[in-house]
Amino acid sequence: MKRILLLVMAICMAAATGVSAKGGTTLKDRLNSAEQDTIVVKMANGATMILHLENIQQLQAFQNYSLDSLMRELTKYVERVEQMENSNQESREMTVTFNKSEQQGGQGEQVTITVQEQDPKTGKTHKETHEVVVNKHFKIKVDVEENDGNTRVNVDVPSRHERDSLRKEHKMETYKATRTGFDVDLGFNTFTEQGSDVADLRPWGSRYVSLNFRLKSQIGGQKSPFHLVSGLEFAFNNYMFEDDIVLQEIDRTTFFALDPERSYEKSKLTHSSVNLPLMATLEFKRNNGKEGLKIGAGPFVGYRLGAHTKLKYKEDGKTEKDKTRDSFNLSDFQYGVEGVLGYGGVDLFAKYNMNDLFKDNRGPQTNVISFGIRLFY
Repeated sequence: MKRILLLVMAICMAAATGVSAKGGTTLKDRLNSAEQDTIVVKMANGATMILHLENIQQLQAFQNYSLDSLMRELTKYVERVEQMENSNQESREMTVTFNKSEQQGGQGEQVTITVQEQDPKTGKTHKETHEVVVNKHFKIKVDVEENDGNTRVNVDVPSRHERDSLRKEHKMETYKATRTGFDVDLGFNTFTEQGSDVADLRPWGSRYVSLNFRLKSQIGGQKSPFHLVSGLEFAFNNYMFEDDIVLQEIDRTTFFALDPERSYEKSKLTHSSVNLPLMATLEFKRNNGKEGLKIGAGPFVGYRLGAHTKLKYKEDGKTEKDKTRDSFNLSDFQYGVEGVLGYGGVDLFAKYNMNDLFKDNRGPQTNVISFGIRLFY
C-alpha cells in the first residue's frame, strides 16, 4: 500500500504541473522569475502535499481546482491498482477522468495509465513502469522500484521544450485549412436617401439580424493571415417608420404616405433574404497567440424570401394590430458589398446594398446600409 500511495502522489504531482522544481532565494523572488519553485503543505494528519510552480499565476489559479473531486478519482485509481496486484496478468491499461463535470462542455482531462511489470530474472514484481498520457500527447513516465523493502519512485517529465514541441506537433496534426463556423450579426438599418419621398426611420426599431453559416479557408498555410470566407446568410431587415408613415400602393407603385387619421405606435416593413457572400480577410495573431487585428471585405448576392408590414394603433380604446404580407414592389434580387473590422475577437460589420430597395419605377429610390456587431458561437 505504501508503494501505491507513493505512486499516486507522484502521478498527482506530475499530471497537475508537468514540471520539476528548482531552488531560489525567496518564494516571492522565485515565483516572479523564470525559475520554478516547490511549496510543501503539511496536513494535520501528517500527510504532505507538494506543489511544483512555475510562476505566481499558477499559485493564484490553484484555488480553482477541486481537491475533493481529485482525491475521489485518485481513490478509485488506488482500488483498481490493488485489484491489478491480485491478478495474474502482467499488464493493464485504464483511463481516469479528473473533474469532468467542471470542465468546459463537460470535457475533462483523459489520463491513460499503462502498467508493465518487469523482472526478467525471477518473474516476481520488483519494478513497475507507469506511462501517464494526458490528452493523448503529453506523456509522463513513472518508475516504481522495490529493493530490500525500500520503495523508490522516479518521475520522468518532458522538458518545457519537449512539451512545446508535442503541443505544436499535435496542433499541426489537427490543422485543417478549411473549417466551418457560425456567427450572428446584430445591428441597425438606415436609408441612404432622405427627403419627402423617403420615410425617416426610428433608429432603435430599424434592426438588422443575420444568421450566418460560414465556410472559411486559410490560403497559404497554417501561418498565413489570408482567408477566404463564404457560406450562407439568412438576413432579416426591419424598417420602422417615423411620423405615422405607412406604405401605400397606387397603380402598382409603392409610396411612403402620411396617415392623418391615425396615430401609430408602430409602423414597419420587414423583409427576409438569403445571401451568398465571398469575403477576403486578413486575420493576424498577437504574440500570445490570441486573435489580433482582423480586416476584410467582399461582395454578396441575395434573394428576397418574404416581406410584410405591421401596424399597431389604438381604435375605440382597444389596441389593434394589422399585418399584411405582400411583395410591396421590393427588389427580388439584391447585391452589394460588406466588410468586417475587428480586434481581439470583437468584430464590427457593415453592409451596403448597391441595388435599390424597390424595383425600378415601382417605388422610392433608396439603398440600405446595415451595420453592427458580429457575435461568434
